[in-house]
Amino acid sequence: MLHFFTDPYKDELIYSAIARYHYYTGNIDYKDTLEELFGKRTIIPSLEIGSNIEALAKNLGGKYTAAYIINKHTIFPFYSLFLPSKRKKQILKEIKLQDGNGLYTRLGIIAGSICVKAGIYYCPLCAKADKGKYGEVYIHREHQLQGILVCHKHGVNLKRYPVNKLQVSRLQYIRFDENLMNLSETKIENCKHRDKLLKLSKDAYYLLNQDFNKISKESIHIKYKNLLYERALATSSGRIKQRELYEEFINFYGEEFLRLMESDINIDDEFNWLKVATRNEERTVHPIRHLLLINFLQKDISEFFKEINCKYNPFGKGPWVCLNKAADHYGKKVVKALEITEDYKTRVPVGTFTCSCGFIYSRKGPDKTEEDKYKIGRVKCFGETWENKLRELLSIRKYGVREISNAMGCDTKTVIKYADKVGRLAAINTGVKEVHLKEKVKKVNTSFQDNYKNDINNFIKDHEGCTRQQLRSNLNKQYMWLYRHDKKWLYSKLPEAIPRGKRNENTRNRVNWDKRDIEIMHLISAKRKEMLSREKSIRITKSSIAKEIGLLTSLEVNMDKLPKTKRYLNEIAESVEQFQIRRCKQIIDNKLAEEQPIKLWEVQRKAGIRTKAFKKLTKELQEYINMGDKV
Repeated sequence: MLHFFTDPYKDELIYSAIARYHYYTGNIDYKDTLEELFGKRTIIPSLEIGSNIEALAKNLGGKYTAAYIINKHTIFPFYSLFLPSKRKKQILKEIKLQDGNGLYTRLGIIAGSICVKAGIYYCPLCAKADKGKYGEVYIHREHQLQGILVCHKHGVNLKRYPVNKLQVSRLQYIRFDENLMNLSETKIENCKHRDKLLKLSKDAYYLLNQDFNKISKESIHIKYKNLLYERALATSSGRIKQRELYEEFINFYGEEFLRLMESDINIDDEFNWLKVATRNEERTVHPIRHLLLINFLQKDISEFFKEINCKYNPFGKGPWVCLNKAADHYGKKVVKALEITEDYKTRVPVGTFTCSCGFIYSRKGPDKTEEDKYKIGRVKCFGETWENKLRELLSIRKYGVREISNAMGCDTKTVIKYADKVGRLAAINTGVKEVHLKEKVKKVNTSFQDNYKNDINNFIKDHEGCTRQQLRSNLNKQYMWLYRHDKKWLYSKLPEAIPRGKRNENTRNRVNWDKRDIEIMHLISAKRKEMLSREKSIRITKSSIAKEIGLLTSLEVNMDKLPKTKRYLNEIAESVEQFQIRRCKQIIDNKLAEEQPIKLWEVQRKAGIRTKAFKKLTKELQEYINMGDKV
């Protein structure tokens, strides 16, 4: 163990401390210094990180451990946060025990380097302060970080020391000599990017002083996803909306600043750094670029790392409020089960809250105010507690339907429905029974009845002379439903019963199918024009247009007898891609008419098309936009 060592100052590189040690010991040969510190004479000095740190720590003893030296007196923490766990462990092992050959390549400093610094840098004001406090100057690790151009503390430009590693022996440790330093400050006040450069420098310094053992690349990636989701730049399933992210990121920084930081982005490159940084991949992205992304997402870097492993929840932290008015715990935070899904059309989060009392409700998020936490979008299940309370109120027989509905937190129809379900309908005022019966009659007179009657009428019209058996065989579902719910109407429409002996006679040829074919084709043509003119686009398919003209069943049964109609339907039917293009062109036309700027990512979002599918349409849509611009 050494009896003397030049203890590193705050944020001093271990390289700099060794250089001072060599100076104060009076050693002439650097190999003697290496042997004293490392126990061998073949160490190659490394400015930013170093190697064989374990051997150095053992020789120094006391408070010095390999972890302490690496964490406090190298730049490794700056890179380690964004390394995969396995690679981080491997590199740490090499720094501690090996000679560091190939270390910088594995760390990503060479392959992923940006804003490379050729030499050793210093802040003139820090140097003055160090000279006044310690009587000497030293090499600060934060000033050597790639991409950092200004001092985080003083906001002045960093300067390059006139002596660099290429000008001295490969075994020499360079010690700062204040006589060779220019200590006049150069402020960046006139630089339009001053605030951004200073913020980046402060964030880098914060990053350098984090406990890298407690934070992983995986947890940072999860945090990215949460913040992107919070800003509607990712879906609840975790898909990043790369086009929207790119647009907002460019607007936030500006292309000029990103070029200055050598971090411009090619959106068409599947492996541009922004896409790679937001994916959980093995590829290395430079820490400066991570800092750019963190600043864009949260601004305050300490807040970003404060709850690094907490997942963003659009409905806040649980437990959540139970909104079952029948429960003793109504309005209290007792709900522990929350399932978050995504609305199919709007892509907003939908939370389904399940309470132990059996009450299940949902609402769209995110919750933006405290009042939002007490809102119900839809009740999915009232539960046993709610139903028992309803039984209790009904058994008293002194409350009206409206009073009960107010007490139970539902509408009057729900009270009637559940009173019938629990067998207590009679307990409600007598007038309610009539209301309930009217509701049942109303339910019968729904679109089911109208649609099924239309199917029967159309079939009889299209199949003059058809038998009851033929009608039932082709429309069995409609026949049986009407038989159960409106038998009188059904029997009034059925063809006259044919005696057994005449049932095999073919009467179907009475329909003039050639004439019917032309009529239906013209009907479909007119309906297609009308569908295309609608503000809300509907995909033209055989079934959609057949439903529109009320002939779905008839066309399904008789298509072989309608060759012109069949051929025309095949011509006008849209594939999914054709429909997507038409929908996008409609959006583009509206923007052109309103003289609005057209951005393809906005068209994609409004049309609701997934990125993978939209990429196939991009070329055609861009050509369409260019044609519109020329007009």
